[in-house]
Amino acid sequence: MKLNLDNFKAPDLTEWRSKIMTETGSNEKHIYHNKVEGIQIDTTDKTNSLNFESDFKNIPNDWNIGAFHNLTDAIETNHFLLKCLSHGANELNLNIQIADPNWETVFNEIHLDIIHIVIAFRNEDQINSFFKFLPKKYEKNFSVSIDPLNPIGLNKVLDSNLTIAINGFNIEQIGAKASDQLSLLLYFGETLLQSVQDESRIRFEVGIGSDFFLETAKIRALKWLWLHLLSKNKRSNSTCNISAKIGWSNKSLRDPDINILRQTTETISAISGGVNSVLIHSSHTLSNDQNNWLYQRMALNISHILKEESYLSKVNDPLKGSFIIENLTEKIISNSWNQFLQWMDCEHLEIIKANLKSNISEARKLKTLSFDAGEKQLLGINLYPATIDKKISWVSIPDYLGFDYLIFENRQHA
Repeated sequence: MKLNLDNFKAPDLTEWRSKIMTETGSNEKHIYHNKVEGIQIDTTDKTNSLNFESDFKNIPNDWNIGAFHNLTDAIETNHFLLKCLSHGANELNLNIQIADPNWETVFNEIHLDIIHIVIAFRNEDQINSFFKFLPKKYEKNFSVSIDPLNPIGLNKVLDSNLTIAINGFNIEQIGAKASDQLSLLLYFGETLLQSVQDESRIRFEVGIGSDFFLETAKIRALKWLWLHLLSKNKRSNSTCNISAKIGWSNKSLRDPDINILRQTTETISAISGGVNSVLIHSSHTLSNDQNNWLYQRMALNISHILKEESYLSKVNDPLKGSFIIENLTEKIISNSWNQFLQWMDCEHLEIIKANLKSNISEARKLKTLSFDAGEKQLLGINLYPATIDKKISWVSIPDYLGFDYLIFENRQHA
């Protein structure tokens, strides 16, 4: 069948802008302006023909389904992990909170030759304990989450075959803008390239926020930037392994049902960017109801539905060619790369930390002012707030670089 497009004419941009101004009563509504990110785009300007391909291979866009647990008891953790695996998870994330876990018990009946496991340690003793347990043949199926500003145990991990997961989740959760997040990942990635012969051992953990198009562009930008950095280091690898993590900034304990919608849209934005795995934290992980299995199960279900019913795993880089996505990708790449180059000229890590703290403080200020003024509207939190008291509250909020995780509901009721 041949389509006749003779009757279709390209829109006149001047007429289009005039129409927007007439209907909105403003001559700036067609301008996308993100104060936090320092990005401004004229959405009616189609003169650029950008194409920042996030992946150069025509392959399906499938992803691993992650599950998360705080390891405080070996038996309880093992039961939880097996339960998650039986419900479709194929990547396990552990945050170690005890000194010397019984690793045999933790991984009892878990097929370490099949399941990928990501572990975040708090001190050298935990790492030493883990290495005493870990068989050499399973090292490639484990990743260690490393804080780029406090790389505990990095030397020991470098001497093994373990994958190094650069943790960019914490900085996203405290409110950092996209360019700060990517600059930090690139800076530490560049450092690792000087010590790691096989660059495929490096992966990234990226927090995903609520701005749909921005987060998709952020993932695409990271892919392009990493491949660019690899080429600058004369590395031939053409892949970028990214784990997307969905956190708590816009989640509600008083209106938990709305969280499913937010987790779903954030997951879609990450998948559209082309991530390799998705970890959706239960909305109640940081509450006094953290072991509620319902919300753990719902978090796992989202990926299943998106794979089996939405077919998002079948299409690679689905937003490629979108004007707004390509322009956002370009802006984030430019901002992140310029900041990365500035940091590479720094002689001390403390200078970079100070710069980050200043940038994050300003970003948090803009975000909280927008929320307090009602410009940033979150249903169930500051827009039609839920009034049902379920006696569930936020507890033990993590901090990073001296900032608590930016959770709007917790801030509102603190």
